[in-house]
Amino acid sequence: MPSTHQPRIFNTVNLTDFDTNGQTSTVGEPTVSNNGNQILATGNWYASRSLDGGQSWSHMSPFTLFPPADGGFCCDQTTIYDPSRDLLIWLLQYIEQNGTNTLRVAVKQGRTLGNDNWNLWDFTPAGIDPSWNGEWFDYNHVSLSENYLYAGTNVFSASSNLFRRCVILRISLDELAAAAGLSFDIFETQHNFSLRCVQGASGSMYFASHNSNSQIRVFRWPENSPDVEEFDIDVTPWFAGSYSAPTVGGGDWMSRTDPRIMAGWLGRGALGFMWTANQQANRPNPFVRTVRIDEATMSLIDEPDIWNDQIAFSYPSTAVNRFGDVGLSIFAGGGNLHPSHVIGTYDDIDGVWRLSLARQGTHTPSLGKWGDYTNCAEIADDGFTWLAAGYTLQGGSTQSDIEPTMTWFSQQRYDAPRRHPPAIV
Repeated sequence: MPSTHQPRIFNTVNLTDFDTNGQTSTVGEPTVSNNGNQILATGNWYASRSLDGGQSWSHMSPFTLFPPADGGFCCDQTTIYDPSRDLLIWLLQYIEQNGTNTLRVAVKQGRTLGNDNWNLWDFTPAGIDPSWNGEWFDYNHVSLSENYLYAGTNVFSASSNLFRRCVILRISLDELAAAAGLSFDIFETQHNFSLRCVQGASGSMYFASHNSNSQIRVFRWPENSPDVEEFDIDVTPWFAGSYSAPTVGGGDWMSRTDPRIMAGWLGRGALGFMWTANQQANRPNPFVRTVRIDEATMSLIDEPDIWNDQIAFSYPSTAVNRFGDVGLSIFAGGGNLHPSHVIGTYDDIDGVWRLSLARQGTHTPSLGKWGDYTNCAEIADDGFTWLAAGYTLQGGSTQSDIEPTMTWFSQQRYDAPRRHPPAIV
């Protein structure tokens, strides 16, 4: 019998200027992770922690919390929790200076977010490969497999800002937990831009990028191998170009949107990847292209896109729970809807996405800028719910009017946890 249930939202919390020290941006880049009732939320340009399941928050400045590097803290941050070794992991990007910059991996073990003691490892392009001297990192993300942390980043020339390569670092979780010397493996390509790793990987990590507007390249990196396999998958052709989704009053929030792959997952034997495509003949607004691929045969299963003839969708992020279900965090806006945060789940019964409005915005950014990403994370404590990070404008159209938001949700088929929720009271 077909399923008609929307996702079940348990609660949503909005961060105040006190929680973020007012260091917010319309290019908000929010991420969130939790270890029990301890929650770390990051974004442009703040970090905030809660030790009581989201009831109260305190600001942590990414500019001053850690020792200085390069030109100081820049922007991109990602946080993720590894339940297998009880590790809270935080990736931070520093400002390019003197032809280089730093990616810093900060790690703490156990429910110790209340103190400021972190183990730190710094990576620079030339420190990874001396031939990368004069290059810098930008646009980063992290993901996990059974035994490794993966950090993906683009690398650019400092003198010309031209793209040089995309890099995936594979780092041992055991070594991160031991807080000792750190070894790592490298995959790099100069042919594919902005690789995106999946969430939900186990014995192999998968990541992907576009070959063209009708083909993606999927990479498989087994944990027990230094070698990476490649698979080219044909998909239905789509368009990129200049994105636009005007809202009431004439504002536009998609001026910096681009088509790079922004979300990936592996669950129930299916790989999935998502990106923002531009309008086309039968779809009048930008929308999120979705492809699902059979892990065993590496062949296309289907393409359950997210689209609407009244509003646009962009900046998807996905996570997988322990049952292989897929949770989604995404932005929507256009027409009468100012950019708003939406959560969703993939309905594997009907083969469609089920969406719910998590937080509706009241304004569209005056500068037309939004993004560059959002975040969805599994709550490992219960194994079936997710925590989605987003943000909206409330009461105005400038960066001071941004309110980061976190929403705790599940598929409708699951009842709420019987115990007190581990996050978002």
